[in-house]
Amino acid sequence: MKKKTLYRNIAITAFLAGLALLAMLLVSITHGGITAQAFEVVDSPESYAARILAVETPLRIILTFDNLFVVFYSAAFLFLALHLYTKRNRYIVYAATVAIMITAYLDFLENHHVLTLIASAWRELPISTEELKERMIWSQLKFHSSYLSLFLFGWILPGKTLLEKALKLSLLILFVPVGVLVYTYPESGSSIFQLLRYLLMWLGLWLLSWNYFYRLRAYKLFK
Repeated sequence: MKKKTLYRNIAITAFLAGLALLAMLLVSITHGGITAQAFEVVDSPESYAARILAVETPLRIILTFDNLFVVFYSAAFLFLALHLYTKRNRYIVYAATVAIMITAYLDFLENHHVLTLIASAWRELPISTEELKERMIWSQLKFHSSYLSLFLFGWILPGKTLLEKALKLSLLILFVPVGVLVYTYPESGSSIFQLLRYLLMWLGLWLLSWNYFYRLRAYKLFK
């Protein structure tokens, strides 16, 4: 694939992923702060069923955008891997790509599991505590797989411009500890880290999109 094509594809897919993430945030804000993450934690089956039915419509909208988000970020990082690949860093690219694809698979699995739980709650079918525990475990693994991938990509991303350096530093220094603290910090105060993680994801995607749009524009000017 030509360099300019990769630049364009990264810019477009990262932009679309950021747009999908923004759409989820807007749905959350306009519906009392509801998030999919609220249904990726352990709860009593009765409470879980009541909560999920109470917000079924906005949750379905969020999951719709989330499925689109998974498609777009998967494509963005696959194109990014193609661009960054060299013989010297190929093992980092392999590991980072595998980790992000595992993240995408677990993300899809999670969304469809939540949709299945909505259907179960509607039909008054039993939801077990063990099922909810497993949902939380796989959700945590999903996020931590993404932390590994983004940390590895951070080492090999270009860092020529100020915004490229800002993206690298955010992946190498900020994103991983904030993401880990979402789960290890006491639940009473973990919401601030969830918000920070969300904002860092959103800003990171916009920076990735802009950096490669800038590279595409410069490439066209000098070719």
